[in-house]
Amino acid sequence: MKLSKIRFGIRTRMLRGAIGLMLAGVLACILPGATTATSMPPRSNSIYGMDILGVSWQWTFPRVDAWPRLAGPLRLDLLDSAMRQAAEAGVRFNRLAVWWCMVEPERDHWFWDDVDAAIQIARNYGIETVPELMFTPYWAVTGAPYAPECISNRAKNVAPSDMADWDDFVRTVVRRYGLQGNNAVRYWEIWNEPDLYEFWVVDNPSPARTAAAYATLLKHAAAIIHAESPGASVMIGGLSDINGATWLDLLLSLRGDQDVRQSFDVLAVHVYSQHQRRLTAFRSVLLAHGLGDRAIWDNELNYFGWDYAAAQAGLPRLLQDVLGAGIARTFWYVATTSNWGPGIFEPRDPTWDPLPFVPSPFFQTFKAQAAAFRVAFRPTPLEPATEIRKTTLIFTWEASTRGDYPITGYKLQVDNQEFMGAPRFARPELDAWVSTDIASFVPLVTTGHRSGQASQGNGRQTTVARPASAVIIYILPVSLAWGKHTWRVAAVDVQGNVGPYSELREFWLRAPHSSYLPLL
Repeated sequence: MKLSKIRFGIRTRMLRGAIGLMLAGVLACILPGATTATSMPPRSNSIYGMDILGVSWQWTFPRVDAWPRLAGPLRLDLLDSAMRQAAEAGVRFNRLAVWWCMVEPERDHWFWDDVDAAIQIARNYGIETVPELMFTPYWAVTGAPYAPECISNRAKNVAPSDMADWDDFVRTVVRRYGLQGNNAVRYWEIWNEPDLYEFWVVDNPSPARTAAAYATLLKHAAAIIHAESPGASVMIGGLSDINGATWLDLLLSLRGDQDVRQSFDVLAVHVYSQHQRRLTAFRSVLLAHGLGDRAIWDNELNYFGWDYAAAQAGLPRLLQDVLGAGIARTFWYVATTSNWGPGIFEPRDPTWDPLPFVPSPFFQTFKAQAAAFRVAFRPTPLEPATEIRKTTLIFTWEASTRGDYPITGYKLQVDNQEFMGAPRFARPELDAWVSTDIASFVPLVTTGHRSGQASQGNGRQTTVARPASAVIIYILPVSLAWGKHTWRVAAVDVQGNVGPYSELREFWLRAPHSSYLPLL
């Protein structure tokens, strides 16, 4: 152990010298005033998604204080564990229920911490979030009883009384996470199973009345999403395999102000048995209305009655049947084994106990299907790793070895906060994409969390010629807060797969001319 440390120390000193020589050349290659198109890490086109946390996650997921349910922040360590292991299993999309009644429990009082953390941690591991916008707050339903905690809110499945309230919610969430915000979301699902009375309630309910009410909700959401985030896709909320195809026909038959044929890009469905027959029925409805070009996603896929042995033998055939029926993407429901079917994690109490996410036998079954490839290897972080008294920070790491696909860049993250004694990168101070071609350095997230923060730079993009070395150099174009920081880096391949992160490195950023007096 001591010998290896000595060797590493010698190698590191040699690399530092080489880096010093290279930096002069690299800095000389900066093109004054050069600009390029905003660079982003590649996004996966995988067909494998999952409801990692389930539709009720915002009130069932463990928190620091387990009782009552909403006391304290989310257990970020467990959230990180679930996302990291899901990514290892090949999950590349996460369907995430965003409860309107929880992010806006009182009018104009917003609570984003849960959704922010879920989207960011998923993004850390190359998992793209598909928000499912649903559940009306009590204050948006005329005559509804006071229920700000949302769980006991009997009005959450009721259409909002004033569509202006719904418009404000959709506009706010899209501006936060869409193209004009942090550009994390491309696909938006509107509600869940509106064809079932238990999820979508109207006065004097009937299929025709629920379809008409949903048409209004969908059209309002689609208009806002397409205006606020051009290029984003709108999805009809996942329809059940009970009467979803019949209800869809009613919805698509509406005309006039309730005509939704141009208000959605993707049809989401849920199928748990007789998959080919049920999926073919949904496809037939689209074709009958001249909408055969619309993609269909199975946003809740499982097989009633399967145990682990049946799943191991049947999963390849099931996916073959589903894809053969024209499904463009699948979302396994749900990540934890339940009465819905096997999941990649062992069963756990979904309500109170903060149990770890332990892989089930189905984990390897799913991984063999979804991730039958090698991701890039772990990079080696070099600098900074000490106390820094500079306004310009330079990060260096040894390039990663590629997996089955070429490496296209690196994901660099810096965090100055800890949760339960460790950084979780749930709200990183820096989340930067570093391309390996012509290194376009664009901070994706830059926020400050401490007083005495150094002044922020303007985030101007810097174009630097790629060094002909195995050492990657990143010149930080923004300032960070003074104090302790932890950083890590991971390689990303051309398929959007994020490899394992490097070991953590810590550094202290001090003011260039600070002085310290002993306390008496």
